[in-house]
Amino acid sequence: MHKQDHRPLIGRRVEIPVHYDLWMRGARFGVVTAFRHGKLGLSDCLLVKMDHPQVKRRLKLWRIDWDYAKFS
Repeated sequence: MHKQDHRPLIGRRVEIPVHYDLWMRGARFGVVTAFRHGKLGLSDCLLVKMDHPQVKRRLKLWRIDWDYAKFS
C-alpha cells in the first residue's frame, strides 16, 4: 500500500490477520475507525473497533500486517 492509501480504509469492515491473538480468541471482524502516523511511516497503524462484545479497546493493525488483513 502506498503512503496515502489509508484514507479510503476508514469506515470499512476488516477481518484481522490470523496471527493476531484476538483472532485466535474469536474476535475476527471489526471496523476501521482511525489512522495513526508512526515513526518515518514504518510504524503506521489502523485502529479497528472490534465487533466482539468483550473487546473494549481498539486494535492496532500495524502497517506490516495490512497485506494479510481482508478488507471488504
